[in-house]
Amino acid sequence: MPATKRRHSPLKAAQSRAYLFMLLPALLLVIGIMIPFFRGVAQSFTDERAYTPNPSFVGLDNYIALFQTPTFVQGMGITILYVVLVLAIQLPLALGIALLLERAGVLQRLGRGVIVLPLLIPPIVAGLMWKTMMQPSAGVLNYLLGLVGLPGGSWLTDPGTSLLSIVLIDTWAFTSFSALILLAGLQSLPPSLREAAMMDGAGGWGTFRHISLPWLAPYLVLVALFRVADSLKQFDLIWPVTRGGPLNSTRLLHVQGYEEAFRFSNPAMAMAIIVVLWLIVYIASFLLLKLWRRSVNAVE
Repeated sequence: MPATKRRHSPLKAAQSRAYLFMLLPALLLVIGIMIPFFRGVAQSFTDERAYTPNPSFVGLDNYIALFQTPTFVQGMGITILYVVLVLAIQLPLALGIALLLERAGVLQRLGRGVIVLPLLIPPIVAGLMWKTMMQPSAGVLNYLLGLVGLPGGSWLTDPGTSLLSIVLIDTWAFTSFSALILLAGLQSLPPSLREAAMMDGAGGWGTFRHISLPWLAPYLVLVALFRVADSLKQFDLIWPVTRGGPLNSTRLLHVQGYEEAFRFSNPAMAMAIIVVLWLIVYIASFLLLKLWRRSVNAVE
């Protein structure tokens, strides 16, 4: 028995070294992420500004000042409203697209090739493209609306419509990602469940309501998790299009953080905004992950 242990010990040692070797890149990545993160959190508790040689510790002063600033409170409300609009529009739309793409036929073959096209365009390019299309006087969008007798609008220059316009651009750019996840969920549904429901006289709507939709619940929560996290930190789609305007109507928290750092040369306040945004993302992700586990357990 001791001889057997001695024979296996070199193999186990080699396996342990292999595991450590494969784990090393992940550890380096985690360390590389956590060091700047904690450096930024520490920076948010100082009065550091650009060209300040010796910043001092100020505690929670930056955070207290933030919540006493009307533009920050307004930006937090706009950020939350942006996330709500994105979910309210994109989840039903992505579900409808997934249901259409699941059906066999020409639409399925063409749709699967077309739906991935927005994902191939960087958000900055997509934003600039839609900014040109939404020009009030020379934009193609108002021209197309005029062809069918509908009035055009000042999409990005009107404070009343600018946020919704950004949400529409976001919908065009990222709904296909959500639809592909839901399509994968539909294709993982065992056909026997649908066949049993149809044999029991459930019909198309009954089968969708009692079989497909409960099966898709974990996928819907997963899509919501991705879209909430992405929307809360949305920047590269907003800054090149509106730069937070007009009249701060699209000045989300990420835009405010960018302006504090590079426009007002106040990196400490910028990091305080980013930390608050991180806390919101963390709480939302934590709650959605709990909901995802419950939905998975319910399906199982």
